[in-house]
Order: sequence, then structure tokens, then C-alpha cells
Amino acid sequence: MGALNRALDLLASLFKGLATLCLAVMVTLNLFNVIWRAVFDQAFGWVFSWTLLLFMWMLLFGFFAYIRGRRDVVVDIFMSRLSTVPRRIMGMFSCLVGMAVMVAILRAAPELLALQRAPMEGTGLPIWSRSLPLFISAALIFAHFLILFIEIATGRAEPFPRDSEPVEHGAVE
Repeated sequence: MGALNRALDLLASLFKGLATLCLAVMVTLNLFNVIWRAVFDQAFGWVFSWTLLLFMWMLLFGFFAYIRGRRDVVVDIFMSRLSTVPRRIMGMFSCLVGMAVMVAILRAAPELLALQRAPMEGTGLPIWSRSLPLFISAALIFAHFLILFIEIATGRAEPFPRDSEPVEHGAVE
């Protein structure tokens, strides 16, 4: 499990870097377009298409990195107050719900990818390239929840840990 967790952490760092790169390219392209338009009174229409694509990629790459970094929305205000056994049961149930959602996304992938063969306007890339990061992230998030489920079931991880994260200054409890 340790090696799998390290691999997922490495991939989450890579995805975070890819999301950051997408943002940097979006800002650079749009800044270039604004300056070009101000100086030469003409703009590049393809910038908008690439900005939309990069924005989607940024969100979808960030999806896995966000979940892996445990920055997802959790309902631990109640769960952390449960005793050990109910908390473990609810932790495993939460993992099963997460896996079920990812399976629902992944079940649609083959059909959606098969339908998305035409090129995107302004980029020339096939439309399926727009949604590919979603399916990759969903598969990795499924693996994340599966590993967490196994760790909770075997007692190697505590679900909804009490006071596991320091309270940020100014945060509302």
C-alpha cells in the first residue's frame, strides 16, 4: 500500500503541476492577445479556443490533485464525534460512495470518447481530448478511494480523524 500511495502522491504532484502549467499558458496567451490587439488592432481568435480547453484541463487535472490532497468536502464535523467502530464503518461507506461516483463517470467514458471524434474549432484537436483528463482523474480517484477503503478496513488509516489538521487562523469551527 505504501508504494501505491507514494505513486498516487507523485501523480497528484504531477497533475498539480499540469494544472498550474495550464493556468500559466492561459494567462500568457491572453496577455499576448490583449497586447497584440492594443498595438496592432487585431486579435487571434484561436486564443479563446485554447483558453477554454486549457481551463477545462486545469480543472480536470486539479480534480485528482485536490481529492488526493484531502481538500475535498468531508462531513467530519459529525463523523469525528462517533466512536471507533461507527466511524470506521462510515469511513468505508464514504469510500464506497466515492468509488461508485467514479465508476459512474468511467462507465460513460468509452461511449463518450467514441462520439467525440470531430476536431474542436480553433485547436484542431479531437473533441475527446477535452474530456480525457476527467477520465484519467476519475480512475486515479477511484484508486485513491480503494486504497483508503483497504487502509480503513485493515486499521492502517483512521477515518475522519479527530483534530488531524491544524485550525487555520481565522477559520470558523
